Amino acid sequence: MYKTLVKLYLKESFSLKRLLGFDYKKSKTKAILIGLAILYSIVVFIGAFGYMFFDLGDILNQMGQTKILLSFVTIYALTLSIIIVLFRASGSIFYYKDYDITAPLPIHPKTILWAKMTVLLLILYTSSFIFTLPIAFSYFYWNGFNILGLLFYLIGFLFLPLVPVLVMSLFSLLIAVMTAKFRKSKIINIILMFVIFIGIFMVSFSFNDIETNPLTGQIELFSGISRAYPPFAWFMNAVHNQNLLHLLFLVGSNGLLFFLFIHFINGFVQRTNQRGIRANIKKNGKAITYQERSIMTALVQKEFKKYFSVTLYAVNSGLGPVLLMVLSIGSLFYTSQIQSFLAQLIGVGLDVEVLLMALIGFSIAMTYTPAISLSLEGKNFWIIKSLPVKAETIMFSKILFNILLVVPIAVISIILFGFSLRIGILNQLSLILLVVVFGVFISTFDAVINLIMPKFDFINEVEVIKQSAGVMLSVFGGFGLIAVNGILYYLLNPHINLTLIIILLAVFNGVLAIPCIYFVKTKSSILFDKMKA
Repeated sequence: MYKTLVKLYLKESFSLKRLLGFDYKKSKTKAILIGLAILYSIVVFIGAFGYMFFDLGDILNQMGQTKILLSFVTIYALTLSIIIVLFRASGSIFYYKDYDITAPLPIHPKTILWAKMTVLLLILYTSSFIFTLPIAFSYFYWNGFNILGLLFYLIGFLFLPLVPVLVMSLFSLLIAVMTAKFRKSKIINIILMFVIFIGIFMVSFSFNDIETNPLTGQIELFSGISRAYPPFAWFMNAVHNQNLLHLLFLVGSNGLLFFLFIHFINGFVQRTNQRGIRANIKKNGKAITYQERSIMTALVQKEFKKYFSVTLYAVNSGLGPVLLMVLSIGSLFYTSQIQSFLAQLIGVGLDVEVLLMALIGFSIAMTYTPAISLSLEGKNFWIIKSLPVKAETIMFSKILFNILLVVPIAVISIILFGFSLRIGILNQLSLILLVVVFGVFISTFDAVINLIMPKFDFINEVEVIKQSAGVMLSVFGGFGLIAVNGILYYLLNPHINLTLIIILLAVFNGVLAIPCIYFVKTKSSILFDKMKA
């Protein structure tokens, strides 16, 4: 029964139909396009992330310290494990989405727990392995390939995240239980998640070294953490020195603790699933009031309510604007440090305005709500279709919501950065124009993606927010558009002043936005009719 459950849960999480949102056998053109997009994303990831670690491996090899690359593997794998477990553990272990279905079945609860934990680990292993693959390649390339070392690496990689998984599972449950006692539990949960992410980012950023390689500044920090936590040190020694004893220490300690955790947590899992999360509801006794609003206003408000009701949705798509606001406000208090940081980049021929364009463009590209908001309607899509509202109005409300989410913050950040970094008024105005146009373009572009490949058949919102083809095409497509703008800047820079270049880039993005707007306006109704929730 365990194998049957694992196969079922794996099919739910990894099947191509669930990933793409459609049957690829019936739509080969879409499948080919998505295949090309996946290939593009892999090339971009290996080309950028992989190059930095290959260069870092060269630096460490010259120092005779290639072992330090393994500390990057441990920390990056740990960070990704924390993120995955923090988001998924509460909903997939302690509060089953399908508990009402599985509870009456003649299956031992521990079997279900092991099956769900196995799938969670497989998701974690797959994500961590892909993410750390460039680091592992750099290590084995510069240190020399060794069969025994590779075998120890693979074994150690399987047992390394087990203790962090059990710790973060309990932490995830604690957050869910604590925040459930507050009326605004979702908002509190979102704030906590943002604090964790911003904290990780700021710590990582504070140790970067721009003059050589952005990763070199993290060497001392990461190697120190790896020495302080014994399992990390055991993993590094087992792989680098082929130390069998340290590998046994890692496998024995982490494996035993994880087994005991699953054995003793089973009863608690049963109680939490039976009880569920009971949120406090405060009755204020006020009479219900009705306020007349325009259709567009009502639809946008609906999007805001949906946005803050799903923690994962808000954290993933809202990280860009929050990060942008934090950095722009921070520039007012740490002006000299930021100027020093930017001066190193300006020394290679980049203007401050160009760096701001890249930063803000990244934040806008990471705010991808129109690429998934239609899919998140899920089984309730039939309600949307039955409303006496045009399909294009619904889609434009989702586009407007995304614009309101990121563009005002981007405009404010330009003003704050402009004040702290003494950017000219004319350049600030041209940057604001570019940001507004680019924000409209990206939002409409994302809406087109969701119209073409919606994904209504999902069990958990995670499938849409993190694992859908729409998210992948939106994020990497946005990065690709930023790269195109960068190429245009590079070509125009020797011939035209910066202010005019920014205005021309705004015009260029505006021209690209026109066919996207036209597509949404003319094709929404047709595509809505074909969609089935």
